Amino acid sequence: MKEIHIEDLAPGLVRGVSVSLPGVEAYKETYFEWTAAQLVTTFKTRDVSGGTLKSWKSVPLFSQIETHVDAEMFYFLSGTAIMLFADVKDGQPDMKSIKIVRIRAGTLIIIPEGKAHFVPVAEGDTPVSVVVVAPKMEAPRIPLTETVLGVA
Repeated sequence: MKEIHIEDLAPGLVRGVSVSLPGVEAYKETYFEWTAAQLVTTFKTRDVSGGTLKSWKSVPLFSQIETHVDAEMFYFLSGTAIMLFADVKDGQPDMKSIKIVRIRAGTLIIIPEGKAHFVPVAEGDTPVSVVVVAPKMEAPRIPLTETVLGVA
């Protein structure tokens, strides 16, 4: 088993992944507040959907990755997430490129097509809740050559 230090997500930390951290000022009126997304992506199709993802506290132990043929946008609503990213070379995970990051609620990320990642786990007792916007697509999984554990 390989141990990987968990890093706080910041712009530029994970190659290829766009990051907008919380702290964007909201537009407010009497009974509502609007906070516009600071990131924009282009999908290969006009057929875009998405859904919600919820995960619970678990040991940040990863044995596989998944990739997609198009981009995904993740908006983290609650909890603190621990998520794995990696590059893929010749159809296999590049174990040297693995990053395990901590993602706070309010963060928006765009994962480009082909960027390997896996479903985040919650770091604490508050479940992670994420809105995902993406085209409907397969999520082929690739086993890691070695299980990795995120350590603080």
